[in-house]
Amino acid sequence: MEQIYACQKDVEEALDDAVYGGFELPILKPVTPVDNGIVKCAYCQEPAIYMVENGYSSTI
Repeated sequence: MEQIYACQKDVEEALDDAVYGGFELPILKPVTPVDNGIVKCAYCQEPAIYMVENGYSSTI
């Protein structure tokens, strides 16, 4: 698990899952939709506004 997208109400759960899931250094970033695409929250399918990712992932 390298990235978790989350809405405002689920961001704490995403950070908890990142820590318990073995992420070395979780990083919280705002989501910026590309080409008007809407990214959904991994927990409730509302539009995501945050992305929690591994500080050492290749996506950074």
